[in-house]
Amino acid sequence: MLAVAWPWPLRADTSEVRVVAESDLRFGTFMVFGNGSRTVSASGLVTDNAIVALEGNPTGPARFTVSYDRGNESVHVLDIELELVVSAVGMVQDDGVQGTLTAFQTDLAGTGAFTPGQPIRIRMRNCRERVCSQSFNIGARLDVSRQYGGADLVVPIPVDVAVISVERSRR
Repeated sequence: MLAVAWPWPLRADTSEVRVVAESDLRFGTFMVFGNGSRTVSASGLVTDNAIVALEGNPTGPARFTVSYDRGNESVHVLDIELELVVSAVGMVQDDGVQGTLTAFQTDLAGTGAFTPGQPIRIRMRNCRERVCSQSFNIGARLDVSRQYGGADLVVPIPVDVAVISVERSRR
């Protein structure tokens, strides 16, 4: 009879979902006299209203990757449904420049425009790997006013994710 003693306890890794912010929403360098707006779409397209674009800091949508790690619980092909919620962002202020975010949008299939707090469903079909992931972008409109000075407005977007269902794929 052979007995082996492990120096650490054996355990099963459990499933886990997480969302990682890869970049914040960046409105770049611009000049505004009084009030204006700049929209950075989920695809990165920039639209200005009463704003003069300047060279300097780049613009770009916020980028995230959501991942489902099945742990070592299953080897089956899975269909995963997640719920993503973007929290409201308060007023953004840097020195004499302040702004608010509106008109949120994402490039997630079937979503487009959304409002903070609205649940967004993400479906990952035929997950065959231990970790399945999907990347997506979020854009928004910045309504900005300037009292004095200048600013570099980079806005972190708070995002939470939860698992709705994990089922064996029927394919």
